[in-house]
Amino acid sequence: MFVRIAQGFNAISRSIIAFLILDVILVTTMLPWNVVIMFTDSFSGLPIPLLALVAVAAYTVSTPALAAAFAAYRDAPTMRYGEDENVRFRRNRTLESLETVSHPYWSAAEEHRTVLPYLRAYTRLFPRSLATSLMFGAILAILVEAACLAVSTTGGTVATAALLALCAFTIVAHMVALNLVVEFPKAHYPAMLRNGFALAAAKWPFTLLAIGVLAVYAGVMLYWPWFMLLFGTGLTFFFLYHCVEHITRHVVEQMIAEES
Repeated sequence: MFVRIAQGFNAISRSIIAFLILDVILVTTMLPWNVVIMFTDSFSGLPIPLLALVAVAAYTVSTPALAAAFAAYRDAPTMRYGEDENVRFRRNRTLESLETVSHPYWSAAEEHRTVLPYLRAYTRLFPRSLATSLMFGAILAILVEAACLAVSTTGGTVATAALLALCAFTIVAHMVALNLVVEFPKAHYPAMLRNGFALAAAKWPFTLLAIGVLAVYAGVMLYWPWFMLLFGTGLTFFFLYHCVEHITRHVVEQMIAEES
């Protein structure tokens, strides 16, 4: 009994340490976004439309780090606490035998490592995740600029609210597409753009949940940025990943079934 308690405590400790390490990594790999969100007051002299564009640009170039975090949540054993080892072994063997679905980003020898596997996943995913982010970033920039224009017009409250809702939906669709980048390394960019929006719309309850997670993240970042950066980013994105993973799960399972 005591041995089991000790083993459970050990596993929980490793998971906590892995999330804290991931927090520190994300401080660096998402630096443009972190700088803009933390030092918003320093940009207060800019016109609101220009400030919005700066924020969208920082968000766009930072999101490849989020794709690598999704890879960690997908494959790192320390971030899949409670998963049976035999189940994980069979899952990894299945993924390794497939062509269209990505192989595990964490090897069996890296079970308790975080930094090097994350950086390798980041390097591997960076070109495709950045290209995907640029597509969504362009759409988001148009919506944000339209919202800025609407808020400055008389009676534009309804239009502003609708545009902001579309912005939130676009961000979740972007997260869905990033998870598709992680899962399908050979998928075409138009397909990821289209499926990002289509899947987010089809699985709207999880989309709303993801918007709630993002709202909490943004709120804490604005008022307690260092707390979120050092203790909460990895955990918050973990919840975001599971919202997005539920949205894309049936597509992944379908591809695995077709190839197996």
